[in-house]
Amino acid sequence: MQAHPGIVFVTAEGGERRAALAVGPQVWTVAEAWLQHDKDKRTAAVVADAIGLTTTDVENALAYWADYRDEIDDLIARHHASQDDALAAWERRRTLDAV
Repeated sequence: MQAHPGIVFVTAEGGERRAALAVGPQVWTVAEAWLQHDKDKRTAAVVADAIGLTTTDVENALAYWADYRDEIDDLIARHHASQDDALAAWERRRTLDAV
């Protein structure tokens, strides 16, 4: 925590420990927001404005991500897989509407 001011750890569902901003979301959500912006237009200020954080908060999250890239990238990948599963389930359910 000394190396990453502004970062705290929260317990997610299932007891998993995750890095989060002391005043905001989990670090992986900031990283995902960063990735959603075009490379040539993204800055900490642009991302901060988009997700309602300060530039300092975004920089703190990015610094943690840079040091723990595998951890944060894994959370992003797992979140995307969960979204894909939910969409597939919804689409399967919609097929019953035509029966």
